[in-house]
Amino acid sequence: MLRTLILIPEKIAGLDVTGFGWLLIIWAILSACLLGYLAYRQGFTADTISYLPMIVIAAVVIIWVLPQMQVAEAGVKGIPIRGYGVMLLLGVVCGVGLGTHRAQRMGMNPEVMLSLAVWMIVPGILGARVFYVIQYWGRDFQADTFQETIQNVFNITQGGLVVYGSLIGALLGFAIYTKKNNLPAFALADIIAPSLLLGLFFGRIGCLLNGCCYGGVCEYPWAIQFPDDSPPYLRHAESGEFYGFRLAENENEKVVVAWIREESQAAQSGLAVGDLLMSVDREEIGARVTGDDEHSALDVAYYYLKLPYLANGQDSISTRLVFQDVGIINFTLSKKPPYSLAIHPAQLYSSLNAIILCGLMLAVYPYRRRDGEVIALTLTTYAISRFLLEIIRSDETSFQGTGLTISQNVSLVIFFSAIGFLIYLQSQPKQTMLPVAKT
Repeated sequence: MLRTLILIPEKIAGLDVTGFGWLLIIWAILSACLLGYLAYRQGFTADTISYLPMIVIAAVVIIWVLPQMQVAEAGVKGIPIRGYGVMLLLGVVCGVGLGTHRAQRMGMNPEVMLSLAVWMIVPGILGARVFYVIQYWGRDFQADTFQETIQNVFNITQGGLVVYGSLIGALLGFAIYTKKNNLPAFALADIIAPSLLLGLFFGRIGCLLNGCCYGGVCEYPWAIQFPDDSPPYLRHAESGEFYGFRLAENENEKVVVAWIREESQAAQSGLAVGDLLMSVDREEIGARVTGDDEHSALDVAYYYLKLPYLANGQDSISTRLVFQDVGIINFTLSKKPPYSLAIHPAQLYSSLNAIILCGLMLAVYPYRRRDGEVIALTLTTYAISRFLLEIIRSDETSFQGTGLTISQNVSLVIFFSAIGFLIYLQSQPKQTMLPVAKT
């Protein structure tokens, strides 16, 4: 885990970096060069002018959003360059580079792919963020003030992007661009399919650096641990896993024990799966309303279980729990754990899955019989692998009582949609708009 790579100071040579400062000057120069180059190559056409909205959006972000992202670390105020953001950028660059190279080898103008990339990247990031914000609004974004809430929403460098949200946003931008420019959508989709997977390969490494999208507890030799300020550590603290049990909400919205680790404090105390939690450190567990915020019983239990781990200078951890059937159980750790429990490196599993699928789609591409087959196969195989990978992840809970995470539910929708698309393609003539032999 390496969240912050470097910290860009608030000012350089007396001038602000963000706002009306250095970044805006650099962006204005780059934008002018880009528009000048496009005007020189193709004149002030509709395609040249279409870049203006993206340029303006980026300028707005530099002026108003980035200043809100400044933090103080080690006594220095500035904008942190996060490992997650760097890997996200690397994924975009490599994905666009691969797509442009392959399009050029298929006889297409590489500038088409560059323009398409702009139309997919911005909506893709927005879609990924919107999906995440909706999913975790109450937990991660809703703050006491409007300014804090906006800051949380736009702070994407610390993680918080959902792959399926990115896919939806990118597909929307893709559809608009191909329709507007009368381009062969299915043929282009087949070309960029491996690029999407290559970008995901780097993105999941960013998740590892950030500590998000983590797996469940395991004892395999390749298991990894995270420090005490990481999402996995806090999850183990709030759910009771450091003591050897895990809490969940039952169908009656009551907090119960959902899992017990063998030979742990929980197992030795006589605790059993299904036992109902009544209180934590004399705080009654139940749904609460604080101001305008509603908290479920599980949220309340998580809060009080996590408190001892957040106390400064805490050498040992002690928690008093009361269960309906077992009664009072005092859990104690002689020393505050410096790291999380050993867990599956789910981020690396996902990254490996993405690069394997990327190689598979590159290998399948020359043998396609109809445009659209490669992107359909990409969606089908990724939906299957994502559904299975969700089984070992522990950062998401059941969605709307389905027993499946939200990503697993979306995986099912994507899978059956892709199967339907493949069936449709089988009814089409065996022909492609781009050469089959070249790769």
